Amino acid sequence: MNDSSPAGRNPAVERLDASACWMYLQTAELGRLAVDNADGAPDIFPVNYVAHEGALYIRTARDAKLLHIAQHPMVAFEVDGADDEDHYWSVVIRGKAERVTRDEEIRDSGVRHLASWSPTAKFFVMKVVANTVTGRRFPQHMSRTDPVRAFEGDATRPTPPESSPQPRAERPEPIPHFTPRTGPQDTLPAPRSDG
Repeated sequence: MNDSSPAGRNPAVERLDASACWMYLQTAELGRLAVDNADGAPDIFPVNYVAHEGALYIRTARDAKLLHIAQHPMVAFEVDGADDEDHYWSVVIRGKAERVTRDEEIRDSGVRHLASWSPTAKFFVMKVVANTVTGRRFPQHMSRTDPVRAFEGDATRPTPPESSPQPRAERPEPIPHFTPRTGPQDTLPAPRSDG
């Protein structure tokens, strides 16, 4: 697990490397699949899944999820939980969802043995192939209940002032330099001999 924390971030929040993210993904059973509807509006579904070789396999009915991924295959998936070391963790996958059309892949992934918590019959399988996997964890004792207040003014972050870079077509000003003089005033005195 990667313990580095860039400047300006809370050092108690640990960024997880990809192998730690997959380890956590394999310990959970229920996550949330975020998709775009046909009209472009977001939607989210709680789903049971199994992780296998860089992809998540999800049992599904012939339902809205299959319709959404047919038109908008890019999805996000999030799962979170708590570990035995008194940490909360969260993993997010972004990638492409697609229907699984080969029986061998269904068999090899282990999704046949996945029990769905939903009472709806789920005869089909879809998978999410990960493009990016990110995760973080933090100690449970670090949770906070800070006082909250309503936003005042503009909630957007201020934009830094734009610097004015030189256009590429112009050459930069040359660095000042001096050429050596060769006149008599520049000659060094001859060394003295005292003896």
